[in-house]
Amino acid sequence: MPGRKPNKKELAKMKVMSDLGLSPTAIAEKLGRSHNTVIKYLDSDVYNDPTIGIIVEKIKEKEINDLYLLGAKGRKRLHELVDKGDSKMIETIALVDRVFQQRRLLEGKSTENIGAIARLINEAHEESLRKAESEARKMRKNQNP
Repeated sequence: MPGRKPNKKELAKMKVMSDLGLSPTAIAEKLGRSHNTVIKYLDSDVYNDPTIGIIVEKIKEKEINDLYLLGAKGRKRLHELVDKGDSKMIETIALVDRVFQQRRLLEGKSTENIGAIARLINEAHEESLRKAESEARKMRKNQNP
């Protein structure tokens, strides 16, 4: 016998969790639903309903606020660890980074910095090529006095 249909709030939660990068299986486990139910609704047009859209935005806003708070707490803890010289900084940095990435994902800005990062990588690569060429010229010059 099939279970009950998800209500609008539950559908909104599915959408937000999906936007956060959770798999349909993970969403199903968190909501106590079957994997197939989650996939069915994520692939459906129920998210065209303006009421669900409003609920999704409210949930996202709350999640973003929570992530800002977690990020601030993580940064505070990181400063405490640095001041104490504690060696558990890696875990805290990972937490702060994860929170930051989730927040950027919800804000729709997760790929905003890719262009800047690509530019930095290219500039660093070009600089290393220039240095290698310069070193090669010096070596050739020293070999042929």
